[in-house]
Amino acid sequence: MIDSSVEQQFVEPPYPPAMKQLLALVNQYMTLAEVDLVVKAFQLSSEACGGVTGTSARPIPPLEHALAVTTIMARMMHVDAIGIAAGLVYEAVDAELLLPEQVEYTLGVPTARVVESMLRLNILERKKQNAATGAMLAVQNPQLSSSKKSYGERDDDITSPSFENKKPRVREAMRRQQAETVRKMFVAMADDPRVVLLKLAYRLHAMRLMCDPSYQGDAQELMTLAEESREIYAPLAGRLGMSRVESELQDLAFQVLEPDRYLWVRNLLDIETRQWRSYVDRVCERLRTEMASIGVKADISGRVKHAYSFYKKIARTAGDTEDLEHLKAAADLSQIHDLLAFRILVDTTTDCYVALGHVHSLWRPKEGRIKDFIANPKPNGYSALHTTVFCLDDQLVEIQIRTHEMHETAEYGVAMHWHYKDVGDNASASAKELLTWLRQLTEWQQDLRIANTSDTEFVEAVKDDIFQEQIFVLTPKGEVKDLPVGSTPLDFAYRIHSKVGDHCAGARIIASDGDGNGDRLISRMVSLDYELKNGEIVDIVTSRSAHPTRDWLNFARTTAARNKIRRYLKLNERPINIQIGEERLERELKAAGARGPDAITEDAENWVCSSMHADSFEDLLAAIGSDDMRPRAVVVKLLEYWQRESKDSKEAKESGDALALPVVSAKQAPAAQLEVAGVSGLLTRLANCCYPLPDDNIVGFISRGKGVIVHRSDCRNIARLGEQDRERLIHVNWAGMSQQPYHAPIVITAHDRTGMIRDVATVVSDSGANLMSINSSVSANHQTVVIMATLEIADLDQMHRLFVKLEKVKGVIHVARDLGQRK
Repeated sequence: MIDSSVEQQFVEPPYPPAMKQLLALVNQYMTLAEVDLVVKAFQLSSEACGGVTGTSARPIPPLEHALAVTTIMARMMHVDAIGIAAGLVYEAVDAELLLPEQVEYTLGVPTARVVESMLRLNILERKKQNAATGAMLAVQNPQLSSSKKSYGERDDDITSPSFENKKPRVREAMRRQQAETVRKMFVAMADDPRVVLLKLAYRLHAMRLMCDPSYQGDAQELMTLAEESREIYAPLAGRLGMSRVESELQDLAFQVLEPDRYLWVRNLLDIETRQWRSYVDRVCERLRTEMASIGVKADISGRVKHAYSFYKKIARTAGDTEDLEHLKAAADLSQIHDLLAFRILVDTTTDCYVALGHVHSLWRPKEGRIKDFIANPKPNGYSALHTTVFCLDDQLVEIQIRTHEMHETAEYGVAMHWHYKDVGDNASASAKELLTWLRQLTEWQQDLRIANTSDTEFVEAVKDDIFQEQIFVLTPKGEVKDLPVGSTPLDFAYRIHSKVGDHCAGARIIASDGDGNGDRLISRMVSLDYELKNGEIVDIVTSRSAHPTRDWLNFARTTAARNKIRRYLKLNERPINIQIGEERLERELKAAGARGPDAITEDAENWVCSSMHADSFEDLLAAIGSDDMRPRAVVVKLLEYWQRESKDSKEAKESGDALALPVVSAKQAPAAQLEVAGVSGLLTRLANCCYPLPDDNIVGFISRGKGVIVHRSDCRNIARLGEQDRERLIHVNWAGMSQQPYHAPIVITAHDRTGMIRDVATVVSDSGANLMSINSSVSANHQTVVIMATLEIADLDQMHRLFVKLEKVKGVIHVARDLGQRK
């Protein structure tokens, strides 16, 4: 007989410490039914991974890895049970210890869907990692890499000994994989945000492991992960409102990519934290007393900014210099208005405004530093009141005021509220914000796909349009649109709708009259290049007669708007582009001293189109008019054609004066050579003082023991030599391009900004050209920079294509050959 007085006790299974920690976290915000799903997922994963240890490919045992990642999801994101369950079983499925069908049967369809989406994403990640591994093998041990092809079995594999000559191809492959990964992440996020939350947790865990002092892995892989974390994953976390994840990823990437600056900033922060500790305590105590005096229940805390945020503020005040010593000297902490931040957490929205009013009665607010994100929340769901005040001892500090619920969203992100039941008319405000942004993201991707955006352009567009610092602008109806800082009314118009953008005639800014009577609003017209400010109400004025022009490309800030403008121009302005192209071609022909446009026969047009792979001569003219092609490239081909058709050109050149140099051009036959006095095959060398190229007027100088040195006819040195030894000057003619490669000095004028030289060097490298040297000089007002570089190019077409790409680099004003005299 059983003693009924003895109560049966529940005995918890012997969970490992990591699982106990995870259960403690999820119990704080999940229901019992949700916790039960997490337990089932752990049991399923534990059975599949039982006894499985780490390997060289997977150093961390799968169950241990899964628990570490899901702990991040629970602690820093408050991900729901489906997301946590997917994280617990994903490692087992990825290691083929567990079938997706088993996950679906045991844990349900939503969990299985998240796992399958992660599997698709990580296939792309492995391709990218294989590419990086192969590249490192080629650099460290070419013989090994040539015998062990880890990235396909082709002769042009990136692991071949010729890898050094194929760096642009490797970078392009890596960028293509990165672009595809980002695209897939966005698609997966539109289907279920939990997929990207799991991806972010994996990335944060990987960065923590790699930044540990005991890490002995590949340095190049660490750099690649850190760069991606800074450029893609941290901004994505911020866009989803997960400030804690964003801050930690930024700091870890900062530690890897700029270790010297990181250590300097960490030391500064330690000093500042010790220095301000007593001050923070005084302000917190004062705020607690003041909130209690007005009957507002509040939790008060204070802190110094995290490392990367602190560094960016210092860099802005110091002018974003590349030199660390200059940065240290120029750093002025007194100019950082929100080095110290205080947070007031209250129970209700009303209490937020009451607390703000009392803070302003205590300390004078700084003009222009009050932001109301409660009335106008950020698209990622963030809500709070921000103000910067002259606090105790007249010290500028930032104070954030929000409710506990707002604080939870700010810390863990808007995706924590995502549930399939939380959609439609019954969706919470946070879920609606997320759904709206996901729809915008889908439309944005479609716009880029229609515009045939390249992989590199796509990744840059993600960084500039999606992840850059945002401003929030309102329509007259109160709809909030987020745009990158620096956006104009054109960007706003196209964000509303393509038709609104295409017919934008102007914009009206609506604001209070500023006399203290908030009821009366006034409006003022602004130009299309006006830079929008955060919180402005913008009314777009449209007109049927208004349409995009090429000037609009100078006003639009976002990639989406620029692509829509280009698409309109391509469809509707071909006749105008042809006319512009004709005018530019005529000017270029005159500058070359060649025949006029009337001399371009139908045969000449057909020959040029065939040589340049164009369907018609009008296509070439339209490309010149739309800035997609340089007129000089067409002129070179026309000159070549005219030279070919001139039967007596050779006799005329041989009988002419040695210095009477005809206008000639390049690229007649790949095997042809420079002709000296009508004879080919003689020893020739291109001069290093003026760097002649095949479309230049040239003259030869017979040197002692070095053959004929070929100079540009306008070279200062050849003029001097002509005065001293005129009899040693000889007529030379371009009959081909066998003198490859050519050295081509160029000069780039651009707006000064951080990373300009890096971006220029990247474009040059990706084009296949070799960067021989590069230097720069900044104007006295630090507004513009002149970059002088010497390139090694294969032919003129490569240089012309490179010029077009360089002119598209952000901030570049003008690109041209450097025709100055070289000493």
